[in-house]
Amino acid sequence: MEKVVDCLENAYQEFVDAAAAVLETKASSDCERTAATDTALENFKKKWETFKAACDQAQELVDSVKQGITANTTFPVNEDMIDIFDHSIVDFDD
Repeated sequence: MEKVVDCLENAYQEFVDAAAAVLETKASSDCERTAATDTALENFKKKWETFKAACDQAQELVDSVKQGITANTTFPVNEDMIDIFDHSIVDFDD
């Protein structure tokens, strides 16, 4: 699970860095389209795709844990009990 969280955190940071690079490149070119802005945008697109894939991987882990919880219970589990995972807040800095 730690590997999935680390992957998600790294992908997010790379995505944010790529977004900042697009803004910086665009500002330095006076908002004109240049080879540098095109390269920055292409990198941003790649980092976006990587971040989405990491989010999908994390979602698969959450779904797997949900299934494991419901499969291993000896008492009825309702959706409200499982929804706690969907509404929890994860602080990656802790």
